[in-house]
Amino acid sequence: MKNHRLTLHRVKALMPKHYTLQWVSYDENLDDHLDLIQRCMQRRNRDPLVEAVWEWYSDAEWSSIRTAIEELKQACFEEGFTDRQIDRLFGHYEDEIIQEIRERDDSDVLATLIAHTDTVPVRVEMISNYDCINSHWFESQSGYRYEESYFGDMIDALHLNPRNVALIFTRHGLKCVGEFPDLPERNGKEQVLYEDFLQEVRNSCCGANLLTYIARIDLRALYDADFALDKIVIPKGNVCGLFSSLYGGGSVMDMRLPQDVVLDLKITDNRGYRLTLDHEECSVKRVYGVLDSFFGTPLKIIPNPQSIGEITNRLS
Repeated sequence: MKNHRLTLHRVKALMPKHYTLQWVSYDENLDDHLDLIQRCMQRRNRDPLVEAVWEWYSDAEWSSIRTAIEELKQACFEEGFTDRQIDRLFGHYEDEIIQEIRERDDSDVLATLIAHTDTVPVRVEMISNYDCINSHWFESQSGYRYEESYFGDMIDALHLNPRNVALIFTRHGLKCVGEFPDLPERNGKEQVLYEDFLQEVRNSCCGANLLTYIARIDLRALYDADFALDKIVIPKGNVCGLFSSLYGGGSVMDMRLPQDVVLDLKITDNRGYRLTLDHEECSVKRVYGVLDSFFGTPLKIIPNPQSIGEITNRLS
């Protein structure tokens, strides 16, 4: 038997350089926890997700720590230390030993879960002081109005020339009332084709519609931004249209974007854009019966330097 004193330094020297305290199987992901992702987006931070994952895997981590401690005790015994020495040292320095094991942990459960999670379908809805636009049948009774209406706000949001909208609508027998000013500076910069806009409005079948862009979002990018999104880019080729999550209906959702569209997610004076996951009962995916591929290319997040600084400060 070796005649030397067992110390905390000696125990640390017997530890492997790395421990893997938690494992994620190939079929574990966050696909069924979109409510949790939505909560992070509402709070504009990752805390709900971090707390949930810790709760899910804390028992597994603790079991691995206890196993690591027993293996350390066995290693000490094989070094020639007595059971009494080992029990005394581990009893006195238990917290320090556990902390050291955790600091050597190379597992990253959250990163692995995120990597296993598919891109998530999302909607970006235009918010207006004028609430919404109703069905074509309802709106056509009194005629489409540009001024002081959600219809007019849609025209502005899509960067359409109001005069051109009135011309194509009346040409197809749709009634337009009030002023539709000519804004030639918008010509050639429209987000969608006028014919597609006409088709979308004319095929609106229910009330409480909002102008809705659709895309997918990469959860890794969302997590890295700490769920605090200020500006996003809806990629060229994705579509927008009219949709009502209240009534579970809308239009054909087929206004294809000829160019990238930058949207500011800040809502000021009841105007702006709202990003939400498309996962509730009356979602685009369920109402239209489409696959995730229908939502097009994942949107891009425009980093906000101030938000990046806040994230760094909060996590440091």
